[in-house]
Amino acid sequence: MKWVVGGVGVVVGVLGLAAFRFATVPPPVITHHHANWAVFVHGQRLDLTEERFMEDVASCRTSPEAIRPQDRIHLHEGDHDVIHVHHPAATWGQLLANLTMAAGEDYLFLPDGTKHLARGDSTVKFFRNGRQDFNLANEPVRSTDRVLISFGSETPDQVLADQFGRVADNAEEHNSKADPAACMGGHESETFGARLKRAFTG
Repeated sequence: MKWVVGGVGVVVGVLGLAAFRFATVPPPVITHHHANWAVFVHGQRLDLTEERFMEDVASCRTSPEAIRPQDRIHLHEGDHDVIHVHHPAATWGQLLANLTMAAGEDYLFLPDGTKHLARGDSTVKFFRNGRQDFNLANEPVRSTDRVLISFGSETPDQVLADQFGRVADNAEEHNSKADPAACMGGHESETFGARLKRAFTG
């Protein structure tokens, strides 16, 4: 009889704790914002719309231990204008690495193996939100950023006049939409089932 009472007490205690957590613990903070960008080489925009540059929308990794670098920041569904960010510290350098690219103050490496090194008039230029920046590789990708990476002999003024205006400006619109890979989180409310599961599992 003692063990029955003890077992009931344990069950009641677990249910009480779960009910308390259900009522009081806020939902987890989910990072999901967007930015726009483009890469130009000698005046021509780099095409990154191929499937190999896109993150699979069917991937579903909600556990922090299971989330890969490419889950944190990526492109979706053939759209190379819009960057999807799922980690607050995801950087421009991480995005480039996920796309098998790299860029620094004096180099731009492309997915096909081409290496552009700064020589003479040909330089690497970075622009964020209409202003020149020196190197964005270690900078976090902020919501609604508009970034241009340009390699060539054009002056900064020429790049701003001829290329920056071709960077898309629709990140804010995407911020109000659910993520194509829905399990990674978006702006949708947490479901009752997900909240109940979190109350029991933490």
